[in-house]
Amino acid sequence: MTQWKRNFIVLCGAQFLTLMGFSAYYPFIAFYVQELGVDTYAAALAWMAAFSTGGAVSMMIASPIWGSLADRFGRKPMVVRATFASALIAFGYSIAQTPSQLLILRIAQGFLAGTISASQTLIASEVPEKNLGRSLGTMQTVQYVSQALGPLLGGFAADILGYRNVFIISGCMTLISGVSVTALVRESFVPTVRVVKRVRLRLGRQDLSSAISRSTLALLATRAGSGFAITVMSSVLSLYIQSLDPGNPRLATLAGAVNSVSAVTSSGAAFAAGYLGDRFGQKTVLQACTIGATLIYIPQAFVGSVNHLLLLRAVQGLFLGGMLPTVSALLAQSSPPDKRGVVFGLATSAAAGGQAIGPALGAAAANAWGMPSTFLVTASIYAMLAGLVAALVPARFSQRANQEEPEREVALEEVNGETGANGS
Repeated sequence: MTQWKRNFIVLCGAQFLTLMGFSAYYPFIAFYVQELGVDTYAAALAWMAAFSTGGAVSMMIASPIWGSLADRFGRKPMVVRATFASALIAFGYSIAQTPSQLLILRIAQGFLAGTISASQTLIASEVPEKNLGRSLGTMQTVQYVSQALGPLLGGFAADILGYRNVFIISGCMTLISGVSVTALVRESFVPTVRVVKRVRLRLGRQDLSSAISRSTLALLATRAGSGFAITVMSSVLSLYIQSLDPGNPRLATLAGAVNSVSAVTSSGAAFAAGYLGDRFGQKTVLQACTIGATLIYIPQAFVGSVNHLLLLRAVQGLFLGGMLPTVSALLAQSSPPDKRGVVFGLATSAAAGGQAIGPALGAAAANAWGMPSTFLVTASIYAMLAGLVAALVPARFSQRANQEEPEREVALEEVNGETGANGS
C-alpha cells in the first residue's frame, strides 16, 4: 500500500473517533450547564449561546495562524496538536465545576483544536491530484457519519453513566486518534529555506497575497456563507417543528429526527460528490449543489406537517453534503501546494465566522417576519453563493501542483529521510 493511502486511512479513522467523541457530548451541554448550577431555562440558553459563539470566534481567529504554521513546519504536527488538544479539553470538561469554566474550556478548544481543517490540509497536500476530490469526499462522509452516530451513542451513555463519564470516554477516543496519527502517518514535507533560517510566529502579508486569488476569495466566501446558512436555522428549527405539531407527546424525538436526517443523507452525498467532481469537474458539482440548496429551502417555509419537513430536509442533505468536499477540492486546486495550510486555515476561519453570527441573525429574522422567513433567508444566501461560484470560480485551474512537483522532488533528494518526514 502506498504511503498516501495509508495516511488517508489512518486520518479517516482518527477523524471518525475524534468527531464521534465531540458530537457525543455536544448535544447535552445545555443539560450539563444546568447540572453545574444554572437554574432557569433562559439562563441555560444564554450560556449555550455564549458556548457556541465563543468557540466559533476563537476558531475564526486561530485557524489562519495554525494554517500558516502548517505551511512552515508541516501539516502532520498541526493534526497531532489539534487532536491531543481536543482530548485534553474533553477531560477538562469532565472536571469542570461552573459554567464559566466550561465556557473558558470551549474558547480554548476553538483556539487549540480544529482537527477537521488540519486533516483536510494534510490530505490535500499528500493525495495525488486525480484522487483529490474522492478522497476529500470520503473524509467528509466519515465526518458526517461520526456526527450522526455520536449524539445517539452519547445520549445513551449519558443516561446510563452520567455526563462526566461521557466526557472521559470522548477524551480517551480522541487520545487514541492522536496516538495513531503520531505513530502511523508519514508526511513528505520539506521546510522552506525561510523556515530553516528564520522562524516567525506570524501570518505575513506575503503568505496571504501569494495564497489568495480571486477564485480563492469566492470559495472562502462560499464557506462563510455555508456556515452562516446552516446555523441560521439552529435557533429556530426546534420551535418551528413545535409550531407544526404542538400537541405531539414525542416532540423531542421528532426534533431529533429532523435534525439528524440531513446528516444521514449528507454522508452519502459527500461520498458521491467526490467521485462526480473528479469526473465532471468540481465547479459543476458545486454549482448544482448551491442551486439545489436554494430550491429545496423555499418549500420548507410553507410545509403543513413535520413529515413534509422531514422529507425536504432529507433531500436538502443531498445538496449540503456535496458542497463541502467540492469546495475543499477547489480550494486545494486554486492554491499553491506550499500555501494550502494558510488557505484551509482561512476557510475554517470563514466558516466559523459565519457560524458565529448565523444563530443571532436567524432569531432576529424569525422575530421580525416569523419563523418561516428564516428558510427564505437561507435560500437567498445559497442563491447568492451560486452566482458567486458561477461568476468567479473557473472551470479549471492552472496545474500549479504539477508544475511545483519536480521542485519538491529535488528538495526531497537534498534532505535526509528524517527531515523529509517532518513530525513523523
